[in-house]
Amino acid sequence: MAPFVRRQYGDELYDVMRELKRLCDPSGMLNPGVLLNDDPTVHLRQLKAVPTVDPELDACVECGYCEPVCPTADVTTTPRQRIVLQRQIALATAAGDEERRRELTTDYEYAAVDSCAADSLCVTACPVGIDTGAAMKRLRAERHGPLAQRTARAAARHWKGAVAGVRVGLSAAHAVPTPVTRAATGVIRGLGASELVPLWSDDMPRAGAPRPAPRSAPDAQAVFFAACVGSLFAPEDGPAGGSAAAFLRLCDLAGVPLVVPATAGLCCGTPWQSKGYPAGHREMAERTLAALWTASDEGRLPIVCDASSCTHGLAQLTAALAEEDQARYRDLRFVDSVTFTAEHLLPALPEPRRLGSLALHPTCSTVHLGGIEDLRAVARAVADTVTVPDSWGCCAFAGDRGLLHPEVTAGATAAQAAEINQRGYDAYVSCNRTCEMGMSRATGQPYRHVLQVLVEAVEPLA
Repeated sequence: MAPFVRRQYGDELYDVMRELKRLCDPSGMLNPGVLLNDDPTVHLRQLKAVPTVDPELDACVECGYCEPVCPTADVTTTPRQRIVLQRQIALATAAGDEERRRELTTDYEYAAVDSCAADSLCVTACPVGIDTGAAMKRLRAERHGPLAQRTARAAARHWKGAVAGVRVGLSAAHAVPTPVTRAATGVIRGLGASELVPLWSDDMPRAGAPRPAPRSAPDAQAVFFAACVGSLFAPEDGPAGGSAAAFLRLCDLAGVPLVVPATAGLCCGTPWQSKGYPAGHREMAERTLAALWTASDEGRLPIVCDASSCTHGLAQLTAALAEEDQARYRDLRFVDSVTFTAEHLLPALPEPRRLGSLALHPTCSTVHLGGIEDLRAVARAVADTVTVPDSWGCCAFAGDRGLLHPEVTAGATAAQAAEINQRGYDAYVSCNRTCEMGMSRATGQPYRHVLQVLVEAVEPLA
């Protein structure tokens, strides 16, 4: 663009630019020749090489619109930088520069692939619709060998036992002094399990309550699929059962009957999709969708989930199936519990006892589900003032990223935590258990699911 700046603005304004540049940068060190250049043919030389690296990433024009919404922007890399680094690796490979290729590739593993929250907020800001988070998931899948893929598929087949094992492990870890547990997890991570085992911290939740017992109702209005994350991690405080128990109680108070299928061993599939295990993702999709197809009367009833990321994961499950199997489940409708509450429960619930103020953290999954206004509506039902920080963004906890790489969540939440802690609130809420964990860690305040606060506000007093 440099040769055309004078033509665009005219001689007088161009001379003003020159003078400002001289005053601010007399040595010409900053962006030399990028906007102000005396060579009228510079656009025909020094052309930027843009090699093809990925069919879905090649459309990137490096505009940077994605960078403000990326939770890792201040810690590792942004979506734009992840794409540019792939191009630089390709250029080094083409040039035979093995040292540079090796150095970039080694750094890329953590700085781009491992640290990515894969929340796909980048696609909401990208003018050409690039989902860099999805690309990072593909790269994670490519580096897993056949043994790892088979192990992940086995975990999907035996998910009931896996969840029970994690719950037992959490209970056992809390029974041991924190320094011992932290040292043990540190050793295990040092042996190469840094992407599987979190470093223990004082704020690690205890094991949650088991998933709700099955129930049936001939006049049911919905199917309830309790997220397994609620049985893994107990809520910050309040009654046992967390968001699942809160939603069931709200339905009882509103007189809305539900079907609750046997969900032990079933999952939304997000852990496999996010970590890059397509075989395990498909295994879980086949099992979970078959169960929900039956429970929902072949799609007649909507399926409600109590964790926003899991609702989003359920909505993506069909894509994990073979094409010939996808048509069968296209009639399934997945609804987040917050949206179902706003649309069907609030009008039938008793008048809530109101709080003065409430701090609200929307999740990136809520954005993808289009449920921000429903979340605000439920929050406004229990509080006179609802505050979403101006600096709100993805917390980057991303299921397990905040456990495995706490520095990513710390960087993503720093501005929001500082804004939140400028004053006190009567309640701190979100709509996803791991996001609540991330915000509690960042702010030191007890974040809970908004439905837990709502059920406390409408529950009849003793």
